[in-house]
Amino acid sequence: MGRYVGSLVLFAAIVGLGVLWLNGNSPDKKPAELAPVATSTPKISALPDVAFFEDVQTETIKKTAFPTGKKDPANLVTAVGEYPINTPFAKVAETHVKGIIQNFIEQYSDQKDIVTSGGVNAESSVAFSRGKKLFSYLYSDYTEEGGAHGNIQFSSETLDMNGRKYILGDLFLPKTDYLGIFSQMAIVHFVKDTYVAFDPKDATFGKGLDPKPENFAAFFISGDKIIFQFQNYQIGPYSEGPQRFEVSVKDPEISKIVRPELF
Repeated sequence: MGRYVGSLVLFAAIVGLGVLWLNGNSPDKKPAELAPVATSTPKISALPDVAFFEDVQTETIKKTAFPTGKKDPANLVTAVGEYPINTPFAKVAETHVKGIIQNFIEQYSDQKDIVTSGGVNAESSVAFSRGKKLFSYLYSDYTEEGGAHGNIQFSSETLDMNGRKYILGDLFLPKTDYLGIFSQMAIVHFVKDTYVAFDPKDATFGKGLDPKPENFAAFFISGDKIIFQFQNYQIGPYSEGPQRFEVSVKDPEISKIVRPELF
C-alpha cells in the first residue's frame, strides 16, 4: 500500500512539473510587454547664448583736407569716426563709419571754396548694445556745414551671433500688427511726456509716429527691451532734440507677438 501511495505522489510531481514547463513555453503565451520608451518632440535648435565681454574697446579714425589748397581754418574739412573693435562682427560697424567719413571728404574734395567760421566737419560714432540672443549697433552720423546748427542722422543694425541681420519685422511672429501696437504705445507715451510737445494732429510732426516701417526703423536691443531712436524733427522741433521710446518684450501686449527664441 505504501509503495502504491509513493508512486502516486511521484507521478503527480512529474505531471505538475510538465504543466509548468508547457505554460512557460507555450506558443500562445504573450511575452512580457516592455516599458514604453520616452520620446520627445524634436525642437528647432535655438541660437547660441551670447557671451559678451564687459568693456567695449574702440578705435578712432580722422581725416582732414583743405579743398581749396589754402590751409585756413575756415576751409578745413574734418571727419572723425569711432567704432568698436572687439564686438561680434565689428567689421560691420567699422565699414559703416569709414564709409560715412570717406563720403563726406569726397563730397567737398572738388569744391573750390568753403568759407564758414570753422570749416565743415562730420562725426560718426557707434553705440553697442546687447540682448540674450541678439546685439545691436546704433549709428550717430553728425554733420555740420556752417548753418545755425548741425544735423544728425540715426540708423541701426541688429544681428545674431551667426551674422544674420534683422529688421524690425523679423523679431515678431508672422501676420502680427507690431507697427500698429508700437505706434499706439508711442503716441500715448509722448502725449503724456511733459518734455515733448507731441500732438498727433499737428501738421508738421503729427505723422512721425504713424505705423510705418520708416518711423520705427532705427532701433536697438538692450536686455529684454527694444528701444526706438527717433530722428530730429520726426516728432518735434530741433530744440527738443532726438527722442527715444522703449518697450519690454515682457509686456503682455508684446510678449504674445514676439519671437520667443530671440529673447
